[in-house]
Amino acid sequence: MKEMGRKAPIFAAAALALLGSFCVAVRIPKGTGGKAAAVAAGFILPAGNTDEFFRQEEEDGTGIPEPPSSVPQSAPTSSVSQKVSSRVSPSSAPSASSKSSSVVLNNKVLEVSAANGGTQVGNFWVKNATEKHKSVDFAKELTQATGIKIAKDSKAPQVLIYHTHTTESYDCTARTTDLTKTVCAVGDKIAEQLETAGIGVVHDKTVHDYPAYDGSYDRSLATMQKNLKQYPSIKVTLDIHRDAMHRDDGTMLKTTAVVGGKKAAQVMILSGCDDDGTLGFPNWEYNLRLALRIQNQLAKDAPGLARPLDFCARRYNENVTKGSLLIEIGTDANTLDEAKYSGTLVGQSLAKVLQGLT
Repeated sequence: MKEMGRKAPIFAAAALALLGSFCVAVRIPKGTGGKAAAVAAGFILPAGNTDEFFRQEEEDGTGIPEPPSSVPQSAPTSSVSQKVSSRVSPSSAPSASSKSSSVVLNNKVLEVSAANGGTQVGNFWVKNATEKHKSVDFAKELTQATGIKIAKDSKAPQVLIYHTHTTESYDCTARTTDLTKTVCAVGDKIAEQLETAGIGVVHDKTVHDYPAYDGSYDRSLATMQKNLKQYPSIKVTLDIHRDAMHRDDGTMLKTTAVVGGKKAAQVMILSGCDDDGTLGFPNWEYNLRLALRIQNQLAKDAPGLARPLDFCARRYNENVTKGSLLIEIGTDANTLDEAKYSGTLVGQSLAKVLQGLT
């Protein structure tokens, strides 16, 4: 996601400490209290709704029809090579030893747990951000067929993992071309768990947002279509991102949960729909059903890990298959280790869901 953090005003250290203690005791209050300057990370505020914080939405993947973007000055950086395991790994992507460029953020961090908000469905939450689909019965959709059938004991890849914003990174670094420090490292963890469960994976690390950011979704769409053509066995496509949640004073929101005694970056699944028939997004209900199953499994396996599922009137290339979803793993304020741990947890729960679709 694009970062819009502005330089934070300077606050006295004593005032910050006092305010931090106050917030921990009574939760972030609504209104001006909720937007007050925060404290350095090191603790988790009580679980709650984080709507008082500004969250930057995608600006080039909203699903609103736009003219085709111009051809980028240089083609996306390809990073795909086939391995015997059916997993695809980088071959020509920038490596840790390669010269890389990074954008480092230097803001205050507020650590919270965004556990609820929207509609409760069993033991998890869904935020319905649509206008014309407010009547969707999420509990009923959870029980409906997904339209996906996973082949058992198949060596052919059945899941595609890719990254529209390949350079999104962590540790208060907005972006870097060192893919070992980006969402690609998280995708590796998801892929590892799926492969352990016997589900073949293509992890395509093609860079779509560098050197040009605009048009990233057009380029990642081409990557999706290329892989679906090359591997017709693929049933599920996952666009793995990391979020960015900033207050207008520049404070960065870090969403975390403790799972198995270890801190993890919270995750959020985005499932889009066609709210008014203009997005060219038929059969979006199938994507939602898969998203609900994953959300439900995460709630069972790792309570508190998942933020409310975001059901929105956007496309994000999810119209390509009945099993296409976008998943945010942490924010730019989370550590890479927290995000990678979440990737492992998501991969484990996802494997269970897919194994139930045979």
